[in-house]
Amino acid sequence: MGDYRKSSTALPVPGTTLNNLKDQLYSLNMRMLLAIQNHDEETQKRIKKQMTEVQAEIDSMCSGAGRRH
Repeated sequence: MGDYRKSSTALPVPGTTLNNLKDQLYSLNMRMLLAIQNHDEETQKRIKKQMTEVQAEIDSMCSGAGRRH
Protein backbone atom coordinates (compact mmCIF):
# COMPACT_ATOMS: atom_id res chain seq x y z
CA MET A 1 0.00 0.00 0.00
CA GLY A 2 1.33 3.45 -0.89
CA ASP A 3 2.06 6.17 1.61
CA TYR A 4 -0.53 8.90 1.08
CA ARG A 5 1.70 11.43 2.86
CA LYS A 6 4.51 11.18 0.29
CA SER A 7 2.50 11.81 -2.85
CA SER A 8 2.19 15.37 -4.03
CA THR A 9 -0.06 17.17 -6.42
CA ALA A 10 1.88 19.43 -8.72
CA LEU A 11 0.53 22.82 -9.55
CA PRO A 12 -1.28 22.89 -12.88
CA VAL A 13 0.85 23.68 -15.90
CA PRO A 14 -0.25 25.42 -19.09
CA GLY A 15 -2.49 23.09 -21.05
CA THR A 16 -4.06 21.59 -17.94
CA THR A 17 -7.65 20.63 -18.56
CA LEU A 18 -10.62 21.03 -16.27
CA ASN A 19 -10.95 17.25 -16.18
CA ASN A 20 -7.35 16.90 -14.97
CA LEU A 21 -7.97 19.44 -12.23
CA LYS A 22 -11.14 17.64 -11.16
CA ASP A 23 -9.18 14.38 -11.04
CA GLN A 24 -6.54 16.07 -8.88
CA LEU A 25 -9.22 17.38 -6.53
CA TYR A 26 -10.79 13.92 -6.29
CA SER A 27 -7.39 12.42 -5.45
CA LEU A 28 -6.79 15.07 -2.82
CA ASN A 29 -10.20 14.34 -1.31
CA MET A 30 -9.31 10.65 -0.99
CA ARG A 31 -5.95 11.52 0.59
CA MET A 32 -7.74 13.88 2.99
CA LEU A 33 -10.06 11.07 4.01
CA LEU A 34 -7.07 8.86 4.81
CA ALA A 35 -5.38 11.65 6.76
CA ILE A 36 -8.55 12.22 8.77
CA GLN A 37 -8.93 8.50 9.48
CA ASN A 38 -5.29 8.39 10.65
CA HIS A 39 -5.65 11.58 12.73
CA ASP A 40 -2.72 13.10 10.82
CA GLU A 41 -3.29 16.81 11.29
CA GLU A 42 -0.08 17.95 9.60
CA THR A 43 -0.95 16.08 6.41
CA GLN A 44 -4.50 17.41 6.58
CA LYS A 45 -3.13 20.96 6.58
CA ARG A 46 -0.91 20.27 3.56
CA ILE A 47 -3.69 18.59 1.62
CA LYS A 48 -6.15 21.37 2.44
CA LYS A 49 -3.66 23.91 1.05
CA GLN A 50 -3.28 21.86 -2.14
CA MET A 51 -7.06 21.52 -2.44
CA THR A 52 -7.43 25.29 -2.15
CA GLU A 53 -4.87 25.82 -4.90
CA VAL A 54 -6.52 23.32 -7.25
CA GLN A 55 -9.98 24.74 -6.53
CA ALA A 56 -8.70 28.26 -7.27
CA GLU A 57 -7.37 27.04 -10.63
CA ILE A 58 -10.74 25.40 -11.38
CA ASP A 59 -12.56 28.61 -10.45
CA SER A 60 -10.19 30.60 -12.65
CA MET A 61 -10.78 28.32 -15.62
CA CYS A 62 -14.55 28.39 -15.15
CA SER A 63 -14.78 32.17 -14.84
CA GLY A 64 -12.44 32.75 -17.78
CA ALA A 65 -14.17 30.24 -20.05
CA GLY A 66 -17.06 32.57 -20.86
CA ARG A 67 -14.80 35.46 -21.79
CA ARG A 68 -13.35 33.93 -24.93
CA HIS A 69 -14.68 35.18 -28.25
